[in-house]
Amino acid sequence: MMLPDTFTPFQTTTPARARGCLTCTHFHGRFYGGHVVCERTSAVHVIGSPQHGCAFWQREPGADEE
Repeated sequence: MMLPDTFTPFQTTTPARARGCLTCTHFHGRFYGGHVVCERTSAVHVIGSPQHGCAFWQREPGADEE
């Protein structure tokens, strides 16, 4: 059993993942109403929490290079 104070569902392991949708291959720089537009499929998806990303997040090559 996990305790609430140790459960971190959005724990990041790389600097790129820490920036969520902004470093994903499915993000092409489009925003809608201040939210990120995910272009993973042909349908438009607006992401409410872009700082966390989603289950389909893929690292953009070179995104974690400083």
